[in-house]
Amino acid sequence: MFVAFRLVTALALLGINQAAGSTIFPTGVVYSNWTEESEEARVCEIVLDVSNPPSREVVKFITIAGYNKFDGTILAGFLMAAADITTIGKYQIAQTSEATFSSRTFNALGHLDYESYDDGTIMATTQDPLVATAFIHAVISGTYELRFARTDSNAEMRTYKIASAPGESVVSNFSHCMDHLASESHRTQSDASTKR
Repeated sequence: MFVAFRLVTALALLGINQAAGSTIFPTGVVYSNWTEESEEARVCEIVLDVSNPPSREVVKFITIAGYNKFDGTILAGFLMAAADITTIGKYQIAQTSEATFSSRTFNALGHLDYESYDDGTIMATTQDPLVATAFIHAVISGTYELRFARTDSNAEMRTYKIASAPGESVVSNFSHCMDHLASESHRTQSDASTKR
């Protein structure tokens, strides 16, 4: 997952990791878009790469919205992971025990369903369209916190405070992808109900 990181590695190689339990105001906040499609699903993404040189720690937060091509169900939420840049410039994904997103208007805890993966990443999603809309609007507003605990730090929470919103082109690309996704989902659901 971290192959796609587009961060300045040279500065980070000189640094150290963030202290556990700290609040970080990152200097490196880069948004981009990505679209993934397989035989089973189509997914629209807002990808956030976060760094704070000279720290070697980097965070990837991916806002996702997708639909199942078989039944048209829509899913939205996020995928988050932390990694350390090694001395040879590669990313070593850290094991995380928990992760969350919060803003003034939305808190993922209690609203999204969580799943942890063996590689250290955490995914949180919902099929509720109202919850999904509230979450996506909170991301697009650009004032929120990413919190996570690394298992190697006695589960002390790190908080990254994000104070910049995705650029207009990133939001536009995501909205366009979502419009396409919604129409495809509607068509799939219509076809499924016709077959019944």
